[in-house]
Amino acid sequence: MRKTLYLTSCLVMASASGALAGDYGAPFSAPNAFISELRMGVLSHDVARREQGSVDIQAEILFQPFGDFSEGGSFWDMILSPRPHIGGSVNSEGDTSYGYAGLSWLYSVWGPVFIEASFGGALHDGNLKDTNPKREPLGTRALFRETASLGFDYQNYRVMVTVEHLSNAGLGDWNHGLTHVGGRVGYKF
Repeated sequence: MRKTLYLTSCLVMASASGALAGDYGAPFSAPNAFISELRMGVLSHDVARREQGSVDIQAEILFQPFGDFSEGGSFWDMILSPRPHIGGSVNSEGDTSYGYAGLSWLYSVWGPVFIEASFGGALHDGNLKDTNPKREPLGTRALFRETASLGFDYQNYRVMVTVEHLSNAGLGDWNHGLTHVGGRVGYKF
């Protein structure tokens, strides 16, 4: 839990410093900056399952895409140019928290409306075995993480509704997984 809190604190500080740097014309505000977007979110934790009833506070950093992709490009340009991301999620009630990394694919659907999918991995501090009826038995310390989002762009801001799932895909003795639903806000550089 301490490691997850530390990781999330670092991400929040990086988010704040990046936003301030953008206000003062620092390197983060350059068109070809290393960081593409900073996000914060609140998600309902483990909807309709054992750990339900709390929220996760999430922070995420997205980096510039691989390749030569610009938003508004073709579907194949988007597939071949994912954006790497790292993030952390801390649970408000002390249930499962985690840090994660992976790749994100964003596709503009119509005007400012977009869809986004991501895939990657996560390390969590939750239960591995079925020893507590109020905690999900996740089976392995490392999990796969997938998300799907529907969002809206407004100038440098991005608002989205997100569904997130974490599980070990049956690679462990237990595989209850976690599913979170909520909203996130991003600031694009």
